Amino acid sequence: MNPQDREVTFMPGLTINVPEWFEDKDFQKWLNDPENTVFTWHKKGEAPSDWSDVVVCVDPSLRGEGSEADMPEHIWDQIVELCRAHFRPSTGSHIHVRLTNLDC
Repeated sequence: MNPQDREVTFMPGLTINVPEWFEDKDFQKWLNDPENTVFTWHKKGEAPSDWSDVVVCVDPSLRGEGSEADMPEHIWDQIVELCRAHFRPSTGSHIHVRLTNLDC
């Protein structure tokens, strides 16, 4: 198939550098949960590192639903609030939010 013939969809997104979240014990417990299938480069059972990025999806309606709404509530609420500050509610694609752990 020719690359120009592929269906391509724009995805809104944010990258948030939040090393303090990766230090949060509740977040670490959630991140290392073997039942958790979050999109991450983190190695389960290890301490978070610079390579422990996490990608979550927030519902475009901005009602607080999303792929990882089961993460610690105090962190999920901040993610949703940041999305509300940068996007308008829509019926489009989910908002992809990448959490990084870079101590710059």
